[in-house]
Amino acid sequence: MRKHWAVAAAAVITITALAGCSADDGNDAEVPVDKPNPVVTETPEPTVEPTVFTLPSTCAELLPASRAAAFESEGLVLLGGPGGRYGTDYLGEPSPEEGLGGITCIWGDSASEMSSISISVAPLAASSRAGIVEGFVQDGLNEGEIEGANTFGLQGDTELISAVYNVLRNDSWISVISTLGGPAAYEEAVVVADEVAATVYQ
Repeated sequence: MRKHWAVAAAAVITITALAGCSADDGNDAEVPVDKPNPVVTETPEPTVEPTVFTLPSTCAELLPASRAAAFESEGLVLLGGPGGRYGTDYLGEPSPEEGLGGITCIWGDSASEMSSISISVAPLAASSRAGIVEGFVQDGLNEGEIEGANTFGLQGDTELISAVYNVLRNDSWISVISTLGGPAAYEEAVVVADEVAATVYQ
């Protein structure tokens, strides 16, 4: 009889212990939580804008290949300027940009040889800047600003007035003149001026 009681008592103790463990597991034990691994992101290095101005020696160095190809597809050939059909003799007298030691390049219709678009680049000194700006104001050009530069432009029209866009930086003058003006021609002049800036600043 004592033996059966001992076995029964041991069984009760075991069950009680197990019940106690179950109660503790449900109330006091911490449930582990998976923590996501930290994501390491690389900070991109800031883009360094080109700052060194280099004056092209020929018109072929003035534009990116894509723009030169676009002119060719439109039937435009290089008439005036270094490397052009007539070189610097196309104009009767030097352009203002040429007067500052720059170059002027003129693309036009290959058959009629009428100019279509003129692009000029010249080095710019502080001593000549004021006179250039004064001339723009007298011509009624609208003044604006882009990053690091002043702009002077005129939309013109498709009949008489050319589209004109000038960009003056501390050390350069870029100008684009479209013989036929209007909104589309002016917008193209702005794009071309940006392309020229990307070419002459490396």
